[in-house]
Amino acid sequence: MVKNVVFIVAVLSLASCSFFKKKKTQDADLVARVNEEYLYASDLVNITKGLTGPDSIAALKSYAESWTRKKLLLQKASDNIEEDDLGINKKVEDYRESLLLYEYEKALINQKLDTNFTAQEMNTWYDKMKGDFTLQSDVYRVQFIRIDKNTEDIAKAKKWILNPKDEEESEKMKAFVKEFSQGYSLDNGLWYEKEKLIKNFPVNEADVASLAASRKFKEFKEGDMLWFIRVSEVLRKDDPSPLEFISDKIEKAIMEKRKMAMIEKIYNKIYQDGLSDKSLEIYIK
Repeated sequence: MVKNVVFIVAVLSLASCSFFKKKKTQDADLVARVNEEYLYASDLVNITKGLTGPDSIAALKSYAESWTRKKLLLQKASDNIEEDDLGINKKVEDYRESLLLYEYEKALINQKLDTNFTAQEMNTWYDKMKGDFTLQSDVYRVQFIRIDKNTEDIAKAKKWILNPKDEEESEKMKAFVKEFSQGYSLDNGLWYEKEKLIKNFPVNEADVASLAASRKFKEFKEGDMLWFIRVSEVLRKDDPSPLEFISDKIEKAIMEKRKMAMIEKIYNKIYQDGLSDKSLEIYIK
């Protein structure tokens, strides 16, 4: 152990109620020292939170060893390197300023940034970005209904699902599905790659090809469940990805642009306020 490092660790007996019980008052929670720098247990409440007895001591000792190593290294570096020769003071100040601005911008973003997205905004950005994100495999837009085969009036519902005669029967089908199904996706449906489609539904590759060709609901059985599945659209490999596949990337792009615009607007206002109240002047004409 380096002689400049002094660890002060109390030994707890089972009956002891205070970690530093036998220390002098002014050094009651002293943990470690490196020359004239001191580390106290009261500064390490987060390290020992929830710990008692030997566990608390072990945590303090581990932190103290790390702290003293770092302090010794810093002191050795300070003794052997002239800070001004390397511009360290300037670098430290530059870093401090950058950190301060970063925290200020983060606070502004948390307080003021609008995080809501409209459908129109998403579609506009999708039109701009879709060419940059092409599909790596075919994808299928799927509508599906999952329903117990013993459901009342299931025979009638099958006709409405598989071969509706008119809009009225289509509306009856939707009402029936909403009330009795175990899960469904109608209207726009959901996009699936072939592997995920086969994994999530009781279909095989031949079924997928048949669904893609027919574009109509077909019935599939799985135990006591009936599945009615329809592929309404197919996008091929190298086509632009559908909006749902890249919505997270679009949202991120929108947020980044909003952040930059908001920060620039606020900083410009601060600058203009400084000009107005004459808290700044530029002497170069």
